[in-house]
Amino acid sequence: MKTDFELWLSAQYAETGSFTAFILLMRMAGDEVVPLKSSYAHLVGDDMPWRQMRELLDSARTAWDGVAFFVGLGATGGPLPDAVAARRLKDVEADVKRDPLVLNRGRFFDRQGRHIRIDEVEP
Repeated sequence: MKTDFELWLSAQYAETGSFTAFILLMRMAGDEVVPLKSSYAHLVGDDMPWRQMRELLDSARTAWDGVAFFVGLGATGGPLPDAVAARRLKDVEADVKRDPLVLNRGRFFDRQGRHIRIDEVEP
């Protein structure tokens, strides 16, 4: 059975073809969601099982509870140039730090590759 991540990746690739993924590793503790590390990758296919993606994410040597993916596309489609991707990654990081609900604009997964959402907490 495919994970939510694998289903999302297949659907995203079918819709846009190759794309740049902005990746944010997150820690979830109580009501807090904290960005830990981030990077970007150019995805040129949808053949990435969750197990393999998780191994790549774990190679960051940071304990994480969730991972967010945001899609970036060049002006004519396809992956972004590296310089643009690096700048956009900083924008995505800043947006998530300012308001963790931004995670819902991308795709947010737990360590099992299941789609999760962030909800606003009442004070």
